[in-house]
Amino acid sequence: MKQMKFLLVALMTVLMGMSVTSCMNGDDNTIYTGPAFAKCTNYFPATFELANGQKLVVNELSMPNLNIGEIYFFYYQFDTAQQPGNSQTLDVTLYAGSTPTSISAKSTEGPEKAADYNEATAPLYTFNSDTSTQPGILFDQYLVIPIMYWVKVESTDEKQKEELNKHSFILTYDFTNVKSGDTTLELTLNHVIKDGSEETVDRNKYTSTYKAYNLTTAISAFKTASGGTEPTKIKVNAKTNSSKNSLDGAANSTWSETLKTN
Repeated sequence: MKQMKFLLVALMTVLMGMSVTSCMNGDDNTIYTGPAFAKCTNYFPATFELANGQKLVVNELSMPNLNIGEIYFFYYQFDTAQQPGNSQTLDVTLYAGSTPTSISAKSTEGPEKAADYNEATAPLYTFNSDTSTQPGILFDQYLVIPIMYWVKVESTDEKQKEELNKHSFILTYDFTNVKSGDTTLELTLNHVIKDGSEETVDRNKYTSTYKAYNLTTAISAFKTASGGTEPTKIKVNAKTNSSKNSLDGAANSTWSETLKTN
């Protein structure tokens, strides 16, 4: 039962968290339910700003533990019969059981210079660029990445937490070959597992998480390497294997997006 619960949570995260469509119970239902990656802009009323500038105001709840400027993930609802979905500001409620969870707890966390210690030791489950998933969301100076990866399903919550804490997702850059005038900011997403022992761990199920990376330092380093040229495109590479948790036979997957320019 514990394993099934864990897998169902993972599956719901994949299906809901990577979808931008509303969850309707029928054609006559005017209640929109959707996921949000949003920046906190106010404590009370709790206010969040989406990447497109739209504001979500959660009036029914005071959240003193929020940190202004951090990126949060949550599910929200509103009635489309009472306010248009394209309104600049929406009064929303949190979806049952959902609470805003920071995905940028370390506001200075960003890409690191590539090195032996932060090179991938395991693949991601998938990192596609088709219409069924969205590998990245550009949000101001942040790149938000939904990450699917292989894990071991444990028998208790405590052991499961220990397992999840062994996984790190490190975004790195290597601008050695960048030349003057280059405009593509290329990064690599590395899945690093630290088991702390020589024991072979059977990771045969997958789950997902979200990470927000601050691109400020990487963009500055890129401009230094390119002679001051602003990047106009971002490209992220990752090793993926949807068959097993092994770099043997892993594919080279890529996601790219045009960067907004000032």
